[in-house]
Amino acid sequence: MKEKALKYWHGLKEQEQRLLLVAGSVFVIFVLFMGIFKPLNQGIEKALKDRQQQTELVAWVKESVVKLKAAQPKQAQSGGSLSQIVNSTRSRFNINISKMQPSDNSSRLTIDSVEFNALISWLDEMVNRHGVLIENVELGQDTQPGFVRVSRLVLEKSL
Repeated sequence: MKEKALKYWHGLKEQEQRLLLVAGSVFVIFVLFMGIFKPLNQGIEKALKDRQQQTELVAWVKESVVKLKAAQPKQAQSGGSLSQIVNSTRSRFNINISKMQPSDNSSRLTIDSVEFNALISWLDEMVNRHGVLIENVELGQDTQPGFVRVSRLVLEKSL
């Protein structure tokens, strides 16, 4: 096979050989560009775009948490213990609490996976309708888009 290719090459005129070398070089450059450089560049652009979106989401989450923590309870209408308030409101927002550690006037919660918007709505109701104070919130990203893990949520019932 190699001998046939060499025989064919030597049988070509010098102009044809140069033309084939130029065409082969252009083809190799085209394959490199389309097969390696262009997909690599597109991947980098996508990664930068995804990073920007994640940065914006983190900033929005932090801003929302600060607003929730700063919100003063408008009206503390609820009677009963903090645990009763938590348990009576969580089901409407699909909040599945994996761990609850109540103490005197506070409660520490852990939530494995929850939709972020539902969590914010639930916390808003807890603060504004039931007079619960958010003492501390630690959030982490979940595997599902739009969901977070709450590693620690400390709620306090205002007196």
